[in-house]
Amino acid sequence: MKALHGRSCVWLWAFVLQGCFQLSTSLIYWTAYVEVRYFDRVSNQTVGSICECGVFGVDSPLNSASGLLVLPDSDPLACSRNTSFTPRHQPWIALIKKGNCTYSQKIRAAQRQGASAVVIYNLDGTGNDTNLMAHSDAKNIVAIMVGNVLGTEMAGLVKNGSDVYVVITVANPRGLWYSSTWAYALSFTFIGVTIITMFYFAFLFFKRMYRNKQLRMQQMEMKRENEKAIAKLEVRTLRTGDPEVDSEDVSCVVCTDSFKHHEQVTVLPCRHLYHKKCIEPWLLEHPTCPMCKFHILKYKIEEESEEPPSSSSSSADTFSLSVIRTEQLHTHPLGRPSDGEVQTQHIYENPAFEEGAETISQD
Repeated sequence: MKALHGRSCVWLWAFVLQGCFQLSTSLIYWTAYVEVRYFDRVSNQTVGSICECGVFGVDSPLNSASGLLVLPDSDPLACSRNTSFTPRHQPWIALIKKGNCTYSQKIRAAQRQGASAVVIYNLDGTGNDTNLMAHSDAKNIVAIMVGNVLGTEMAGLVKNGSDVYVVITVANPRGLWYSSTWAYALSFTFIGVTIITMFYFAFLFFKRMYRNKQLRMQQMEMKRENEKAIAKLEVRTLRTGDPEVDSEDVSCVVCTDSFKHHEQVTVLPCRHLYHKKCIEPWLLEHPTCPMCKFHILKYKIEEESEEPPSSSSSSADTFSLSVIRTEQLHTHPLGRPSDGEVQTQHIYENPAFEEGAETISQD
């Protein structure tokens, strides 16, 4: 039983840890460094900036990519089947706005045109917030999401005729596993499972203690019943003329010794004979005859269940007996039955009385 509970606890821990691991891996994502360079015609200088503001898609390979930023020709959302791009040179990266269709449709539209990577920027009013993209139908191409502020700025530069170059590199993993939130969640999970396990084993311990207490009480009650039954057994002292004394055919089964005179013996209700000092310890533990397995407590219960005859029946028998005697006295002046009459036979409950009555009649 203990081994079974131990295995159950191990499986419970394994299940919890597996669930926590799967949850943590599903919520891990990788950020991307996004470097933007373009030529400013006003200052005649190349302006560049870099930030960790991109998020790789769930199904995107974690690779670096670079190229000229290109917008869709007609539909900025790239949701139509006829979406096209017009890059001036290779390699190039598609810049598409989120909305109206799935990420996979947008990425496939750019992938069919030969893009080396896809940058999707968030909806208006979301600021620098990004979402974790799932695009299981468009794998094998680098795809990231950036915030609406950066995406709108890059799209405005391209629309104004500037050549915008983007470099995408892998940054850092993020998620519950790499944050304090995950540490707190894991700590609370560990503490919770530990408390549940402790309560479970405490429940098993108290349940076992209760069962042992009940068993001890039952054993004590059984021992008291055995002692009461043993106290009512017939005990006698053997004399020299008793047939059991020094007999080769009769001996105590418990100690296998023959019976001697002046020894105290106990006679069970099944009429088997044992030494008193031998049979009483046996009966305290096993209230049955060692030879025939007769149960002394069962005999006690059957003996107590026998009810004495009711007073009404005894009075009725007395009344009928007196009536018979009165009739007999009326048939003969001296109270004796006449010739040819059958004498009434008296029935006694005690056999000793019956034997005494037979002796009187013979006299």
